[in-house]
Amino acid sequence: MISGVGRASARQQRRAKARPTTIAATLLLSGGAAAQPFPTRDLNPLLAGYGLPSALPTRLTNESWSFATDLNWASSSLIQGTDGEQLLVDAETREARVTIGRSWAGGFAMQLELPYRYTGGGVLDDAIDSWHDLLGLPQGARAVMPTDRMRIVYQRAGATLIDMDSSVSGLADISLDFGYSLHSTAATAMAAWLSVKLPTGAADRLTGSGAADVALTIAGEHRLGDDWSMFGQASVAWLGDGDRLPQQQRDSVWSGLAGIGWHAWRGLHLKAQLDAHSALFDDVDLDFLGEVVVLTVGGDYRFESGWRLDVAVSEDIAVESASDVVFLFGLRRNW
Repeated sequence: MISGVGRASARQQRRAKARPTTIAATLLLSGGAAAQPFPTRDLNPLLAGYGLPSALPTRLTNESWSFATDLNWASSSLIQGTDGEQLLVDAETREARVTIGRSWAGGFAMQLELPYRYTGGGVLDDAIDSWHDLLGLPQGARAVMPTDRMRIVYQRAGATLIDMDSSVSGLADISLDFGYSLHSTAATAMAAWLSVKLPTGAADRLTGSGAADVALTIAGEHRLGDDWSMFGQASVAWLGDGDRLPQQQRDSVWSGLAGIGWHAWRGLHLKAQLDAHSALFDDVDLDFLGEVVVLTVGGDYRFESGWRLDVAVSEDIAVESASDVVFLFGLRRNW
């Protein structure tokens, strides 16, 4: 009789210990799981290749593989100038990125990011001009720019430091990310990441910076109830001596994101996200080379098969500090 009671008590203890894990797994597999950040990128062609970290995972407690593919497609058209500087940017940038990740039950994780970037003429100008006309928005420099051309010119103190009029593309700078889970419950998760960006791209093709960069990131998420959740991350990156505007490049840059998601229906989350980073160059008065604040709105849908589809659009809140518009498409899954 006593031994039977002991066995029952042991089973109850095991069930009690397993309950938080079961709850967390149920939340993650259901449509009501916490919303995840958009995999947005700052596609300013002059900042391509610098080691600003991507949006990084927060839950690293399960042993699993992950796969993601993302496309960020941006259009930039602007003319900026001061007494000592002149900048013209008229180009489209498309970055396709494949990310393969692995996490272990002990809370460790690693992922490899493989990007391919194109900068050149495009096809979006007519559509963007029509959209601005429809909403009565100002065209800015677009009103005097040729349609769908490639032109980037930066002059400083009478010297031309960048002058490009042909499309360029290629493998961009590869990143390796190493993560560790700091905290994980059904409602809250937090992780630390160390990212190393390798100089596999080329500065003269706008696919890299020409140097290795290292970044430290803290990422977190929190459920606000059955249908609402918030997420964010903060990062500092230490930049190697790059080949683009080397006399003006800073040694470090801060970046971060913050967002909120609403579980609207079944596997559908609607989300809004702010991304920002400090300036990468010193002694610059041009907005396009300064601090950046971008708003991204859209949503993701989690299919019963486990795949998640992201669709969103980004606009520069600090006007002409980033690309005029960025379209985002992403597909990812964990196993």
